[in-house]
Amino acid sequence: MDRDTMMTTLREAISNVLETMFFQPVQIVDNDRTLLEWFSQNESLLGATLDFNGPLSGSLYLIIPMKVVSEITANFLGLRAEEIDEGQKRDTVKETLNMIGGNTLSHSDRKSVFKLGIPKLIEEHDLAYDKLGDLRGDFVLIETEDNHLAVGVAIE
Repeated sequence: MDRDTMMTTLREAISNVLETMFFQPVQIVDNDRTLLEWFSQNESLLGATLDFNGPLSGSLYLIIPMKVVSEITANFLGLRAEEIDEGQKRDTVKETLNMIGGNTLSHSDRKSVFKLGIPKLIEEHDLAYDKLGDLRGDFVLIETEDNHLAVGVAIE
């Protein structure tokens, strides 16, 4: 498996997971915007990272504005937004990345075995607007009906 195959499969996994599990219609945006251009300086973001090892090794990242986190958590748990707590939001972001990562790696090379780590939240200060440019790897930019998200992969 090569980087291009992984990126193609990642795009498919994002659509599958977000549309099926979170009822979020998505559009993958194909352009050369940076994360600084994609997210607003005024947005509060939540993110997670997931390490993987196998024929390719590296990390996957998910970055979501907090207003979207509330919506996807409510959709995923079948609750109203006012019924969910911060722990559920954090867990949903990690589980979303876990589903995207598992889907991507299991479909990108069916003959190989990958080992997934445990999803971890990205520290809040590492998602400050001025630090978004420091995140490494290739990113897939995603639009939902009203919002922007990003998933990245850094291959070692």
